[in-house]
Amino acid sequence: MCCKPDIKQQERNFMNAYDESLKLWPVSYTEHFIETSFGLTNVIECGNPELPPLVLLHGASMSSTMWYPNVENYSSEYRVFAVDIMGDKNKSVPAKEFTNRRGHAKWLEEVLDKLNIQKANFVALSYGGLNLINFLVHAPNRANRVVVMSPAETFVHFTPEFYTYAFGMIQNKEGVEKFLNWIFEDRYTVKEQIANQLIAGMMWLDTKRGGKPKKTGFPYVFTDQELSSIKTPLLLLLGEYEVMYDPIQVMERSKIMPNITSKIVEGAGHLMSLEAPEITANLALEFLKER
Repeated sequence: MCCKPDIKQQERNFMNAYDESLKLWPVSYTEHFIETSFGLTNVIECGNPELPPLVLLHGASMSSTMWYPNVENYSSEYRVFAVDIMGDKNKSVPAKEFTNRRGHAKWLEEVLDKLNIQKANFVALSYGGLNLINFLVHAPNRANRVVVMSPAETFVHFTPEFYTYAFGMIQNKEGVEKFLNWIFEDRYTVKEQIANQLIAGMMWLDTKRGGKPKKTGFPYVFTDQELSSIKTPLLLLLGEYEVMYDPIQVMERSKIMPNITSKIVEGAGHLMSLEAPEITANLALEFLKER
């Protein structure tokens, strides 16, 4: 009879891998927990505290460490708050499950409240982008200008191929490698620390983190009414080599949003902040400066 998996050891392995990834961070930072009604939220802060706030929301299973190639650019003009999204594979500690999408927005509102941020600019990628669009639906007065890269679903459904690769990663190192090859092909190689962290996360069988899709939660395709209600100025960046959905379809559907600017990033795919850090950071910073 096979022994039960050692969940605590899996957690330690992940936390160690997370800390190794953080060694890639090119600027000085502080890391701390914020208490919310949904649990403890891990936040990485950097940049001059006197600068305006910029909140970063990461992709699924990538955690805030994924922003290491971008954070030097962002922190030169903003006080950066890289937030580990509650319920995903990262250092945040869930106290209860989300029961609906409003709860996800309420969690982020509580994070901003505890950070004494009334209104912020945001940059988000993939699952972070999905969370951010949801936040704009439920808390429209908390954002100034936002940049969304490669949003997870949001506008159109994932292809069936996505679920094949995504579920193939669970407890499977080769599955993670296949997923990354699918995302990047031969354009980009993920840093060893980031790959090891992703693998450690997939080996960590924590039912409170990285759970199965929920009809009342995420992933989710927003209704026309929800999307058209968002008045926040928004830059949507989509990769030329996006594989999770057709980026042209997304651009067409996004036109329903009154204050959106859409752009295809040439030569990049879904994880464009890793593939094209300078290009995406420059586009984001230029847009956030506009009035």
